[in-house]
Amino acid sequence: MQRLLLVALASAGALACADAVAPAPADLSPGFAKSQPAAAITVTAIGPGSGGSEAQDVNDAGLVAGNTGTLFFTPSRAFLWTPAQPRGTAGTREDLGTLGGTSARAEAIDNTGHVVGTSATAAGESHPFLWTRGGGLQDLGLGPDWVAANAVDINEAGQVAGIASTPAWQRAAVWQVAVDAAGGVQVTGRDTLPALPGGGNSIAKGMNGLGQVVGWSYVAPEGPNHAVLWTPAPTGWIIEDLGVLPGDNSSSAEGINDLGQVVGTSTPGQGCSHAVLWTTQGGRVTGMRALEGECPEAWAINAESQIVGRMIISHRSEAAMWTLRADGSTAAVRDLGRLSATASSLGIGLSAAIGGMTEVAGLSRAGDNRATLWTVR
Repeated sequence: MQRLLLVALASAGALACADAVAPAPADLSPGFAKSQPAAAITVTAIGPGSGGSEAQDVNDAGLVAGNTGTLFFTPSRAFLWTPAQPRGTAGTREDLGTLGGTSARAEAIDNTGHVVGTSATAAGESHPFLWTRGGGLQDLGLGPDWVAANAVDINEAGQVAGIASTPAWQRAAVWQVAVDAAGGVQVTGRDTLPALPGGGNSIAKGMNGLGQVVGWSYVAPEGPNHAVLWTPAPTGWIIEDLGVLPGDNSSSAEGINDLGQVVGTSTPGQGCSHAVLWTTQGGRVTGMRALEGECPEAWAINAESQIVGRMIISHRSEAAMWTLRADGSTAAVRDLGRLSATASSLGIGLSAAIGGMTEVAGLSRAGDNRATLWTVR
C-alpha cells in the first residue's frame, strides 16, 4: 500500500455520508463494534517518541515499513520494524539507509520482506528503491527522459508501482523486477501508464497481486482528478475512470485487493471527503458506494474485504476499520483507538486476516506523529 505524505491529523467538520447505492435495511446502522472487549484491539507504539514517525505498511508476518522524521522537517529516514515473534507487538527498528543522499522514505512492504520507497541520491535526485535483506537499498533507476521517480507499492509478482516525472508531466509507472537468491535486484522493464483522454498528470497509489494499479488522473489538464484503475493487457494498459459520488467533483483511489475491490475518497467542492468502495471486474467499474461514518477516508483494503482509514468520532480523527459483507455493504465499523487520550490517529496499511487477527499500520498524533501498530482480533 503506498502513501506519499505524512498526514497532519486534525478535527474536521461534521458531514454525514450516505451510501451511493440504496442500502438494504440491515445496511443502515451496522454500528461500531463496541460489543468487542477492549482487549480485542492492542495499540503499540513502534516509532520514537519525538521527532515524528509513521508506519506505512505491514505484511502478513508482522514486519512494518515506516519512516522517522517528516516531510517538513528533513531528513526523513526509512525503517523496517521486525517483531521478535511473528505478528508480535515487541520488536526492533532498523534504518534502511539511502541511495547516497540524506533522506529516504519507505512506502510499502511485501510478504517476502522487500520494501519499496524513494530516496535522495548523492546528486540530490529522487530515485525509487527496493530494499532486500541480502542486497540492502537498491536503485530501480529512471526511464528515458525521466528526471525523478517514486516507488509506492509492490506485489509478490515482481512488480513495483510508482510515479515517474519528466519536465513536462508526471505519470503513474510500473517497474518489472527480479530478485535473486542473494537479494540482488534486476530491473527488467519500466512502463509509463496512460492518463485519461484529454487529461494531464496521473498518480499511482496502490497495486494488487494481479498487477492492477489504482490512483488518480486529471480529467482535463488542470483538473479535477478522478480515481482510476489501470489493468495490464496484451495490447497495453487499460485505464478505467472510476468516477465520483453524486454531487462530488473529484476522487482518488488508494488501494485495491485481488478481488478487484478498490477503496479511496470522493470529494465535493466544499466539505469533507467520503470514503468509497468501488467494485470492478475485468478492469471495468461495476459499482460504487460510500462507506459509513462521519468524514471518513479509506486508505487500504485486504483480501478479506477489511478496510482501514480514519473518520471523525466524538469530534476527533480516529483510525477505523470497516468489515464488508460479501455484497460490499458494511457489516461493522470499528474505532481502532490511539496511543493516548489526547491523540488522533490514522490507519494506513493492513495485513491479511490470519487466525482471526489483522494488523494495521499507521500513526497516532499528539504533538508529533508516532508510528503505531494495531493488533485487531
